[in-house]
Amino acid sequence: MPPPVPLPRRSLLGLNAANFFQAEMVGVVLPVLSAFLHEAGWRYDSIGFATAAAGVGALLFQTPAGVLTDRIAHRRLLFAATSIVTGLCFALIPAFVGSHLWTITLLTLSGIVQTFFGPILGALALALVGHSRLSLTMGSNQGWNHAGNIASALMAMGLVSLFGKSSIFYAVAASSLLAAAVIFLIRSGDLHEYAARGFTRPGQSSSHWKSFLSHRHVLPVVACIFLFHLANAPILPLTALYVKKLGGSDQMMTATVLSAQCVMVPTALLAGYFANRFGWKVVMAVAFWILPLRIFLYTLARSPKAVVFLQSLDGIGAGIYGVVVIVIAAELTRGKGHFNALSGIFATGVAIGGVVGPLLSGVILQHSSFAITFYAFTALSVLGALGFQFLVPSGASSPDLAQAQGIASASKPVAPASGRLLDRGEIAD
Repeated sequence: MPPPVPLPRRSLLGLNAANFFQAEMVGVVLPVLSAFLHEAGWRYDSIGFATAAAGVGALLFQTPAGVLTDRIAHRRLLFAATSIVTGLCFALIPAFVGSHLWTITLLTLSGIVQTFFGPILGALALALVGHSRLSLTMGSNQGWNHAGNIASALMAMGLVSLFGKSSIFYAVAASSLLAAAVIFLIRSGDLHEYAARGFTRPGQSSSHWKSFLSHRHVLPVVACIFLFHLANAPILPLTALYVKKLGGSDQMMTATVLSAQCVMVPTALLAGYFANRFGWKVVMAVAFWILPLRIFLYTLARSPKAVVFLQSLDGIGAGIYGVVVIVIAAELTRGKGHFNALSGIFATGVAIGGVVGPLLSGVILQHSSFAITFYAFTALSVLGALGFQFLVPSGASSPDLAQAQGIASASKPVAPASGRLLDRGEIAD
């Protein structure tokens, strides 16, 4: 067997840097936004409507963004453009904060363009390294992404104390310019267009949309992802409220965010390694089963410090999910195309869960207690974990899934120049 082809170091550096600055760009802006609008004289219901506008924009455009990412070959340019538009939207908010219409329009537009970040970065990773190294690459990418979130939180604390809340919006603009710049560290010659869409060799064509959506494994995965985020999305705000109920300070509330993010960085790196070694289902199952354990344990917590400690477990689930969900999309579309479209559909499930979960938690908490609310979301998360355990295939290496995908053992990626079949661990150069 010939030696593995070296990975393109500069391009991988550009991909990691893009993940870092993209996360730094939008990491903490929405929590600061609520306080900023309140100080500007907005009513609480108007603030809620404004912050929901970004979420609605993201919800409606997740799947279209994935479909467009499949169809647009100039993904580096698309990422740079969406980064700059995102930064511009937030930079203009201080100037237009007196106008509800303009502020809500800017937030909606920012939510729409941000839906491109996930599919584009996933497509670029697959185009650079191929299927065999995707797990390890996504682990590295997500590690940098979570590091960007930590940097964003720390930077926000410093900027707000020195220059006020409006400084955060200008920091978003600066981060967006950096993200737009570093994406071009990725050399176009290192990218393989066929791989970016989920194919394993040049010349393959996409299957029909109907056959893609009727794949017997797609809908169960989407349903499990929805249940996972339906249960997980409201837990961070719930724990922040629970910390206050137990007598914790504002700093303790902030610690619930940072504790999880700090755990996500090493978890993402390990998730990529173990998914590559043992298969993605084994690793993703850890994320699904640790969620109900974490939510249930909140009912036993009697101090703010205990809540903060338990919230760090969120770093395990979220760290794994961000890595493995892209690997799942790549394996389910391997050799068929529609990789980015499926990533967009997965993101739509996340967005729906992110909208419905907080609404449901608010109703339950209003009419019962924290304990009952935690019990309810424990049950939802168990349902998602059981579905993932028994309805989702064990991985691309299983004969059943390989047959379902129509992947023959000989359909390895082909080096465009030589036509040589690549072995595991190699990438066409």
